[in-house]
Amino acid sequence: MTQLLEVSGISKSYGSNQVLYGVSLSVSEGEIVSIVGENGAGKSTLGKIIAGITQQDAGTITWRGDNLHCKGPGDAINAGIGIVHQELSLVDTLTIAENISLGREPRRMGFLHRAAMKERACRALAQLHCDLSPERRVGTLSTAQKQLVEIARALSYNSRLLIFDEPTSSLSDHEGALLLSVIQHLQCSGITILYISHRLSEITRISHRAVALKDGRNSGEVAAPHIDHNRLISLIVGRELRDLYGYRSRPIGEPVFSVNELKPSPQHSPCSFTVRAGEIVGIAGLIGSGRTEVMEALYGVRTPISGTIKLHGAARAIHSPHDACQAGISLVPESRKEQGIIPSFSIAESIAVNTLAGASRRLLRSKQNEQMVAETQIRTLGIRCTGASQAIGDLSGGNQQKVILAKCLSTKPAVLLLDEPTRGVDVGARREIYSLLFSLAEQGMAVLFVSSEMEEALGIADRLLVMCEGSITGEITRDQFSEEAIMTLASPHSQEAA
Repeated sequence: MTQLLEVSGISKSYGSNQVLYGVSLSVSEGEIVSIVGENGAGKSTLGKIIAGITQQDAGTITWRGDNLHCKGPGDAINAGIGIVHQELSLVDTLTIAENISLGREPRRMGFLHRAAMKERACRALAQLHCDLSPERRVGTLSTAQKQLVEIARALSYNSRLLIFDEPTSSLSDHEGALLLSVIQHLQCSGITILYISHRLSEITRISHRAVALKDGRNSGEVAAPHIDHNRLISLIVGRELRDLYGYRSRPIGEPVFSVNELKPSPQHSPCSFTVRAGEIVGIAGLIGSGRTEVMEALYGVRTPISGTIKLHGAARAIHSPHDACQAGISLVPESRKEQGIIPSFSIAESIAVNTLAGASRRLLRSKQNEQMVAETQIRTLGIRCTGASQAIGDLSGGNQQKVILAKCLSTKPAVLLLDEPTRGVDVGARREIYSLLFSLAEQGMAVLFVSSEMEEALGIADRLLVMCEGSITGEITRDQFSEEAIMTLASPHSQEAA
């Protein structure tokens, strides 16, 4: 195969924080090459440098045999390099065609040439075998459909190399599998793929080669057919990690958290369940089944239609997140970027934010105490950073997630709610988060989590509640766990048949 891209000796730092140390990578025409590594290993930074979004400090990029000097993403796009970001950048109020042409709208006699815009969108969508109407508003699309529009926009630039940065992080297993099929189709049609993901099952399924980064340096690579789960983990974390979840059984105590006839929205059926001291209960189901709405109602983000919540047998009125924190309930939200962090806040401020309301009433807030608490949590959770004063927005996704966990634990909750606790988190950090959850349960905390990854749900839960179309359709104990058992309860068609 003809070599399309060669990256040699790429280094990059942000102030005193060096992210890449002389990283090299080659990609041949028609290949799917995956980049794997822990959070903070430099994967996304490398992808952004190749796409012209970020400038390297040292090193060279060769594209089709010539040196490539990108002063911005426009130069990379003109060369034939596109990128599909983890965070979608579409405008919900515009149509699909308008989003695909955004910033480079075709014009005729000074006016928007809408026919040309629509034709451009149709050509790009056809490459994906996608039957979405170009005139449909993006705000009406599902997350998976929006991801297809992002890809179509990149294809509309006539890209020969597409970089995918965590494209399935917000998708269910089923939607992710469909997207992988699209990517394989693109590769078969002659487009080269550079794929960045934490989901090792995806890497093993689609990659011709996998290149690993560790601490900003090359740590090895493996080619098909030798790409497997254990080999990838060994490259990523530097050691074998055969049991990712590390499930630990423990004594289960009395009920701590009881939910009775809770109806989060008109589309939901009333649901009832309990979580006991020391128990980890998962809520499984397809995206759109109503799991997040249940978590939001439990934490006071949304006002339920009806229902009661009890802690240690006493009814609690939860009308706001402040009420939840006061009652002893903390939530790790589904979206870090939109719901979990204020990027400009320091790590110390981010961890302390749940306790600031109480501190403000005392008219005195001890920054020294915040710093000490943050430094303790940094050590306990293994947060990789330059110090407690570093802005949380400068951290990798996995380390941001650890800070959010530290913030939730700062109120010493009796109940910990987690909505997609390891979304966008690397395999090493995942194991650390799982171990922390088992430790918290061993201390008597009640843990309730939502996960779209079936393997994760089966790996860490003591018991699973399964939802389908706004209803809890069943409960599965650990001795009954299987993917088939979950899908039978999670599938609308199975419910109709029953």
